[in-house]
Amino acid sequence: QKMEVPSEELETRELRWTEEAVGPLWIFMAYVVVFPFATGVATQLEDRTLAMTLLVIFTILTVISLMFLALAHMTDPGILTKENSIQLPAPEDPTITSTRNFGGSRYRWCVTCRLWKPPRASHCNRTGHCVLRFDHYCPAVGNTIGLYNHRWFVAFLLTSSAALVLAVVIYVHRLLDIRWPRREAWSHWEAYLVTVSILFCGCPTIQLFSFGCLNFCSLFSNMTTKERVQGRDQNAGKDERQSVLQIFCMPIQLRPLYRDSFVGKKHMILVRRRRNRKKEVEVKDVKKQGSDSALKELVGDIEGGVNDQEPSGNLGGRRTSLNSNV
Repeated sequence: QKMEVPSEELETRELRWTEEAVGPLWIFMAYVVVFPFATGVATQLEDRTLAMTLLVIFTILTVISLMFLALAHMTDPGILTKENSIQLPAPEDPTITSTRNFGGSRYRWCVTCRLWKPPRASHCNRTGHCVLRFDHYCPAVGNTIGLYNHRWFVAFLLTSSAALVLAVVIYVHRLLDIRWPRREAWSHWEAYLVTVSILFCGCPTIQLFSFGCLNFCSLFSNMTTKERVQGRDQNAGKDERQSVLQIFCMPIQLRPLYRDSFVGKKHMILVRRRRNRKKEVEVKDVKKQGSDSALKELVGDIEGGVNDQEPSGNLGGRRTSLNSNV
């Protein structure tokens, strides 16, 4: 299947790190709210040994999850460039998607990046790059999830859900200390605040843990979210598995966005210009109205010429025939 992408539909724009860091900053702000409150509640537990144990584990998991979030956000997901992609001759028309077989694999031409994509690589419209083993773009992490940072994404999901579980455990123990669920427990304002905190931490925990387990299975079975939805690439081996050593020994590189930002250079990407469908419809309506008005003016000019040249007795018949022809 071939699809033509005219060059005028592509535009160059600057991708700022402040745009991509919005999601991680919101997550960090959530940690700023949860961590101090859970720490304060833990210090009020009657069992001091249990309180210290839960507090230490909760602190370790919080720090580790933030570290994994930074790695998932700031590391290179596996961006393809003209230097690290396969060097094959470009197609005759680079504005048309095409495929080419090489070494038993089917490579696809990216009309935006102007390079050959290997199997399982896809173009990310948000970051403007082709990514190896493209999984999805995560706005919460602020980065594309691909071959090199999928491990950090999975680790972040699992450790953050574990940290939230520890927070819920701390809250539940505090409710038990104030004699919950007895009626006298609700005489304390703390019971209402801790109950709301359990709901605040418990609901995201279920989602994070479920999505983390799904991505954990996908990572070790060498599948992506896109392949689960759309079907596996025919060139990808169905029986391929990745060992822990292979996964965690992949190279770690800073993503190009931050490499350019650290040296004060603008990170420019080539993206497809979004079409304004509403404006296109308005333009078509204006053109249609303009053609109708031009037709009416033409008919008026012809009729005016007939009035000047023909006698009044033949005007009606000539006007009738003229209108029928128009």
